[in-house]
Amino acid sequence: MNEPKNVVEMFLQKVRERGDAGALRWKRGGAWVGLSWNDWEREVRRLARGLVKLGLQPRETVTIASANRPEWVHFDLAVQMAGGVMAPIYPSVTAVEARYIVNNSEARFAVVENEAQLAKLLENLAATPKLEKILLLEGGSRHSLVMNYERFREFGADIDDRAVDERWQAIAPSDLAMFVYTSGTTGQPKGAMLTHDNVLFVTAAVLNVMKIGPGDVVLSYLPLSHVYERVGGFYPSMRAGLEINFAESLDKMPANLLEVRPTIFATVPRVLEKVYAAIQAKIASASPAAKRLFAWALDLGRRTAPFRLENRTMPPGLPVQHRLARALVYDKIAARFGGRVRLLAVAGAPMSREIAEFFFALNVLTLEGYGMTECTAPASLNTPEKHRFGTVGTPLPGVEIKIAPDGEILMRGRSVFAGYYRMPDATAEALQDGWLHSGDIGEFDADGMLRITDRKKDLIVTSGGKNVAPQKTENMMIADPYIAQAVVVGDRRNYLTALISPALDAIRPLAAERGFALPERAAVADCAPLVALIRERVEAINSQLASFETIKDFRLLDHDLSQETGELTPTLKVKRKVVQEKFRGLIDEMYLSGAPRPKGGSA
Repeated sequence: MNEPKNVVEMFLQKVRERGDAGALRWKRGGAWVGLSWNDWEREVRRLARGLVKLGLQPRETVTIASANRPEWVHFDLAVQMAGGVMAPIYPSVTAVEARYIVNNSEARFAVVENEAQLAKLLENLAATPKLEKILLLEGGSRHSLVMNYERFREFGADIDDRAVDERWQAIAPSDLAMFVYTSGTTGQPKGAMLTHDNVLFVTAAVLNVMKIGPGDVVLSYLPLSHVYERVGGFYPSMRAGLEINFAESLDKMPANLLEVRPTIFATVPRVLEKVYAAIQAKIASASPAAKRLFAWALDLGRRTAPFRLENRTMPPGLPVQHRLARALVYDKIAARFGGRVRLLAVAGAPMSREIAEFFFALNVLTLEGYGMTECTAPASLNTPEKHRFGTVGTPLPGVEIKIAPDGEILMRGRSVFAGYYRMPDATAEALQDGWLHSGDIGEFDADGMLRITDRKKDLIVTSGGKNVAPQKTENMMIADPYIAQAVVVGDRRNYLTALISPALDAIRPLAAERGFALPERAAVADCAPLVALIRERVEAINSQLASFETIKDFRLLDHDLSQETGELTPTLKVKRKVVQEKFRGLIDEMYLSGAPRPKGGSA
């Protein structure tokens, strides 16, 4: 089969190959329904004809604000088939942010999921003067700018397919396929311009190092508006001809895992942190016999880990014990991911090495990768054949990575983006002499495995001139079973402090043993025994750190940081600037009187 020259051709090649095999599945009315590859093409063509009739011109932009669903990917491919460029909008953003993307991308047409997303654009139409038509996926509207999805599906019936074919066949590899607006932990979103060649290169590179193909099943739940899910997950799955299932929502994802039972699962560290915390909480409240069984299986997993990592023969006796542990414990852990996951990819944020090693001890291999919007998602990957915890693997074939003198990771290759739309200064800062400046700090180990140490912009410089990578300490904290989340602060201060969200479910059995009752979440800072417990955990972590890295004080938060409260990005990374501003009072309080020993507080 010839190498496709654009994303649409890549899709159509797979349609010809897979035909009536299952392509997409989603839940409707409580039951899973789906489309074949042939049916998928028919739906994409139907929408592409409608876009042509609507007046979409080649290289013009269409925005979409929707959760993951089949219509999202139908429009994604239809816009490209009609020669256009898709600019997704996270459904969680505010009306002001949604209008900013519509205007910055110069979109004449928008797709919205429901009335809530529609309201964001109708709220102040004068602020989006170029917007001509809004396509509504669910519900109806009498507004003159709005067209219902079912009506739009028939809108282009009189357009000849040859007009659509001429559009996509004219798309060159260097043409833009999409804008991806950085969710960003600081500043205004930037529209990263990704080309068809960027996508073709990355999907081919991923499939070159990951052995996946028809028969594999994936569950899509991370936002398609983000480059990780769309280019790192969806497009490689499409190119490999996999069955793609859409989760109902993030909240229902754990239940959907059990229903779909994927063989490949791409996720972010925060999800694994929650599974880790749930396991710890369940063991903490288990019977003495169950605790001993789990401790034995965990210890056995750690003893066998070096052999399994290097694919070496285990010493006599261990294989039998490992099979027994698998039957009694490990398979129950695997069942949390559906029971048949063979590739569990982790990216989007740094992962705690301790948690990765914990899962591997329980026979669940996590493969951490690294990338960013500006290099079209993955730049390096651990693979089943070559992996090392604490690293993000080796560069993808065709991707060059080097470390600058100041430690910054630089990248070059076909995956590097074309720049930020209408932001020449930001583009010039990111792309210098052909190299993409990532803003991340890292190093290669002796075997060429890349290790990320921190975000360049996240580095804390204390008033004493010490450079501290907060993610190192934060990962040590969240690996503690009694700490759910932690944010280290202290830039330009004379010592470090932390905001901590306690893992109350895991703490509850220990609280009963110690004879105190846990309060309501809003009152955690006033519970002296709880504060003392967290102080013990922080001091234990401090004992493993250099003096300048230690946490001198902390405050307990009265809620978990979340996307809904504006403190996390759509891929669940901490928005440090938002957190530090939101809890400025608590932070300032920890610096009022020198450097006390770790204690508690509340938001």
